[in-house]
Amino acid sequence: MAQLQDLIHGTGCTLVVPAVLVASGATLCVYRQMTEDASDLPLTGFLATILLSMLPLMALKAKIWVCNDRVSLVPMVLVKTLMMHAALEILRIVSQALEGWNAVVRNKMNFSFDCFMLGSAVAALRYFFEVPFTPSYWMDHRDVRNLVGMALGVALASEAFFSLIMPSDAAKSNAAGLSIANILFAAANYVDVVGFMPVVWRLYQAENALDDFAVGTMVSLEARQQVRVFLAFVCTFYLWDDVLEPLSSMVDEPVGMMAHAAHFIMLIDFAGFFLFQVNNPTTTKEKGEQLQGLLDEDAQDEP
Repeated sequence: MAQLQDLIHGTGCTLVVPAVLVASGATLCVYRQMTEDASDLPLTGFLATILLSMLPLMALKAKIWVCNDRVSLVPMVLVKTLMMHAALEILRIVSQALEGWNAVVRNKMNFSFDCFMLGSAVAALRYFFEVPFTPSYWMDHRDVRNLVGMALGVALASEAFFSLIMPSDAAKSNAAGLSIANILFAAANYVDVVGFMPVVWRLYQAENALDDFAVGTMVSLEARQQVRVFLAFVCTFYLWDDVLEPLSSMVDEPVGMMAHAAHFIMLIDFAGFFLFQVNNPTTTKEKGEQLQGLLDEDAQDEP
């Protein structure tokens, strides 16, 4: 079993699965674009966002695999990803609330799940990662703040374009113009796409920064518990988003369900790889490589 794990997660084979899944997502996107007609549910843009959300996971896995002794993962990056998902859930909840009580009742499963996951993210940040809930601390995370702001800006621009400049048939029949609820929901989708980008940015920036981390540092038991909490959260989140919810809403759209399945498989593959690296820090591309410094340093950005 250990040899099989070494083969899957400790050699170049570890990049085969994400490469195949990204290629499958791109193929589904191109196929839908070529075969979609006016009577079909417009899914090309949706498939493109799923494809884009898979790229950070692939880049992150590749970078962890090839990192050498002088490169460590950026401190507390998992906190940033949890903060991104908390922002995502806030946008979703407010969007549904603005639709009115009838819309909340109609989508009560989605609304209940979003509230549950928001509470879970807050609890994980407070009790497992010991994040202080002060405005100054949260504002120090400039990358999270900027990504959420960019998502809101892109959502506003896209909704304005498709509502006012090039409205679809559905938008014309609705004749409601810009909707704050739709803007926030679109922003939540964009935040989902870039949810892992803070991790990728900080990890790649570490290569060009001074090496402030002790080479060979082992991941502490407390940090391993934090990793497990983080992975439990994201796996639960995407189990609903990629598996359970599409089974009730996209059962007649096999292309969309396949794209969701590809994304979920990539997430599970990354979670397994990440746990393997945390529990076996010396088993990597080269025996001297280490997984280090992920959760032991202050999370505040450089001024």
